[in-house]
Amino acid sequence: MKHEVKKISKIIDELVTFCLLHGTNSMNISVENSEEYFKISISGDSIDCKDKRVKKLKQLLSGPRQTEIEEYYWELAGENDRDTELCLVGAMIDKAEVNYDEKDLSITLYRYK
Repeated sequence: MKHEVKKISKIIDELVTFCLLHGTNSMNISVENSEEYFKISISGDSIDCKDKRVKKLKQLLSGPRQTEIEEYYWELAGENDRDTELCLVGAMIDKAEVNYDEKDLSITLYRYK
């Protein structure tokens, strides 16, 4: 269970970094630990949602979960100073919901147990 908690922490780290790098002034984060899944929700304001990385966010997060990649690379999430590891996050989660308008972004991720 310790590694599961650390993986959730790394996912949150990547999402917070992404929002901060894209100019958010305020974020709300929630984590739900149910019997079936972890649900991570983050919303940020003042994000430039016209940026190509924001527009590509759903694609980066919506790849299939890849347990074999996750086992080898999960510890690297949150450790890159130059960019975010959203492809790695996508390999660690089962479902992603991404919504944005001109300045507000909301992301909800599910990681089934």
